[in-house]
Amino acid sequence: MKKLLFTTVLAALTISTVNAQIIQKSVPPVKQNVILKTVPAPPPPAPAPPPPLPTTNKTTAGGAENTPVYRLTAVKVNIRTGNDNKEYPSGVRTTLGVRGSGMEYFYFVQNNLKNEMKSNTNTEFGLEKATGNFKEITLDALQNAGCEIRINYSANFQLDAWKIEAVTATLEFRDQNGNLHPTLSQKTINFSNANGFLNGYPGTTLMICNTDGYFNPLSASIE
Repeated sequence: MKKLLFTTVLAALTISTVNAQIIQKSVPPVKQNVILKTVPAPPPPAPAPPPPLPTTNKTTAGGAENTPVYRLTAVKVNIRTGNDNKEYPSGVRTTLGVRGSGMEYFYFVQNNLKNEMKSNTNTEFGLEKATGNFKEITLDALQNAGCEIRINYSANFQLDAWKIEAVTATLEFRDQNGNLHPTLSQKTINFSNANGFLNGYPGTTLMICNTDGYFNPLSASIE
């Protein structure tokens, strides 16, 4: 009886020991001093850029947006010489400006043409904008007052006469952005009445050609 009891207790201890070993092998050992790295959260997305500001046009005093202001930007003059030529080195000074304005507005000028202008030929030349503290020649100014062309002749000697048979002027108008005027981009004025002799001082040395506000030629006088 004691032998049987001893055998039973021994068997129970053996089973308990085996189970403990199995459990110990199946549970992984706990590692010490393990430092876990934390991954920072990604930054929030950048805010969307603000919408662009609306484009606004500058307004004039009258309230109209981008109202074009047309100015005289270029001038060409063509003179028809008759049967008496202009000899070299007699000089010609030609100006174009606002009629009757005096020195209020800029004017365009060709100061001293000395080349020969042969009989029965046309001579065309450009005028440059004069320098100085003047107002711009706007289309409105010319339409209000008209334009004036002055041809001053300085003969090389007093008896050197020059016959003019016709004068033509071509005007160019552009706005503040450089755009040509839709209908007056190249306005040509024909002074068919510009006819007569210029000669040396104190004779008739000046021809004046005038237009109205519609660029119609009015008069061509010799003084």
